[in-house]
Amino acid sequence: MIYGEEDFDKELIRMIKTSHEEGKEYRHSCYRECVEHAEEMSWHLYGVTPAELLQRARPREDPEVTQYRLDNYEPTTKSAADKAINIVSKIFNPQLYSIRWKTESESGSKLKSYTLEYYPDYNSIVNFTKDVLLRKMLADPNGVAAVKLKTIPDQSNELPEPVLCLYGSANIWNFDDDHYLIFIEKEEIRSKNGNPITWYYFEYYDKSEYICFRAYLTSTNRLIVEIEERYPYNFDEIPVWRLQGVPEAKDNGHVIYKSFFNSAVPYWNYAIIHESDLIGAYINHIHPIMYEIIENCNYVHANRFPCKRGVITTETGDKITCPECSGTGSRSLGPYGVKRISKEKLLEGETPSGMLPIGYVPVPTEATAMLEQRSDNMRRMGMWAINMDIEDEIGENQSGVAKVIDRAAQYDTLYNIGSVVFDVHLQNTYHFFNKFMFGVESKSTGQKEEANLPEINKPTKFDIGTTAEMLETFKLAKESGADPNYLQIKQQEMVTRDLTTNPDLKKFAFLLLDLDPLPGMSPADVSLNLSKLIIRQVDAVIHFNLKRFLEKAIEENKNFTDLPRKEQVETLEKYSEEMIEANKPKIDPNILAYAQEQKKKAAQGAFA
Repeated sequence: MIYGEEDFDKELIRMIKTSHEEGKEYRHSCYRECVEHAEEMSWHLYGVTPAELLQRARPREDPEVTQYRLDNYEPTTKSAADKAINIVSKIFNPQLYSIRWKTESESGSKLKSYTLEYYPDYNSIVNFTKDVLLRKMLADPNGVAAVKLKTIPDQSNELPEPVLCLYGSANIWNFDDDHYLIFIEKEEIRSKNGNPITWYYFEYYDKSEYICFRAYLTSTNRLIVEIEERYPYNFDEIPVWRLQGVPEAKDNGHVIYKSFFNSAVPYWNYAIIHESDLIGAYINHIHPIMYEIIENCNYVHANRFPCKRGVITTETGDKITCPECSGTGSRSLGPYGVKRISKEKLLEGETPSGMLPIGYVPVPTEATAMLEQRSDNMRRMGMWAINMDIEDEIGENQSGVAKVIDRAAQYDTLYNIGSVVFDVHLQNTYHFFNKFMFGVESKSTGQKEEANLPEINKPTKFDIGTTAEMLETFKLAKESGADPNYLQIKQQEMVTRDLTTNPDLKKFAFLLLDLDPLPGMSPADVSLNLSKLIIRQVDAVIHFNLKRFLEKAIEENKNFTDLPRKEQVETLEKYSEEMIEANKPKIDPNILAYAQEQKKKAAQGAFA
């Protein structure tokens, strides 16, 4: 379905026309199911009021209590969802993933700078993915991400600025392999002749261009379309993709996505229902049912016609409601919720003896306490269903090994989510950003635009141990006689994690470990191996003077820490050779001449 074709106009007319008829929306085949899933997830991830759940009246519930629950709802499950999202955000720890740039070309540097330093509003596209896209993906997996230009450049030499936009499943009116039609908003106005007009605003993406347009239907069902913005890009692919989650195949051949948090929804829904029940129960406790003993109404109309059970019978036989008791037959109406017990009933023994004239019906609290506990359990069960409960269950005194074992299921969930974020969203974002920014330039120069793209490595390990735990592991490895190279790698790992907030010191400490040719070797071992010619003298000098050599290298070249490792090693070996040469024993020429003279004289004397 391509914009401008007859089929497109026919489909658009049907979609706009049915949007005026409630319950008859004409959209893509899985539209209603996708929207319902997004709505249910929004109750928990965005704190939207779940009217569908709250409007279910409880047994024997007063309508006023029902309305009270609706008016006083608070999103109690959102805190659990927020905690789960914070745990998932671990995938964005810089120690777990990497974005490595293969080339330092001018185009690659501009792409790197734009996406990691100057991206609009968020500075970094990674920050946007973490703060915005992640929650949207978990809440509405059938929504889409689209790349478009922030503004269309006025000049050909102006660098385009692409941005990533997210659209909910409710706004995806139609899509197929050739296009995406996204509804933005509608506007009610009046025409010049005073007739109402409803404009529908859309964004359209296909493999060749982006179009922003608005449309409305006349009273004769004629489609009026006005283009507001149009930008051709000719990518041969649509710069739009679905946010994704857990795939679910439908019987009609289509595939929709369910949220990675979908397993928690039944428990969180019950938490909302029970929490709302608690509000009603608390109201009944705060305002218990009141009873009072009453007397029959003794009102007499016109001094002739007495009130009998709330009704007065006149001399003509007409029956009127007693104005004193309003038809109740008692002298006191009492406040809201009052239960009246007549004096006759009390004397007849139909009520307990010793009852006070006025009192309150006692309300049992055991069921309320059970309901409160169940509500908390449902929140915890929701966290358990998505493997995010372990933080509440594991104590601080448990060993790191136990924590890793217990978190195995959680790590599987994080890996699945991280795979979508890094393999789909960040890869696609960089792919289309690069096309928008440098696609034309690459075609004109005959270069491959893919050369600008970075290498994105997704997280595969999520065990972030504390420094103390890592030191304990290193100690055990060292005492067990582990290979020195392995110990060197473990030291580098500790430095990388412990000095994250100080990049310069982190680089220096890392180089101290990485460039040591004899890691962990004691002076005695060095001397022994030198005598056996197992190691080089150059390496021994570097080993014992590494810190001083590094400081000298950085003083001479401020970019030394960023040089290729081969060049760094060559610099250190140069310093080592200079030191060896400088420390070689030197013989005084005068002493050598004197020795030769003495040797000559001795030879002459022997000859004589």
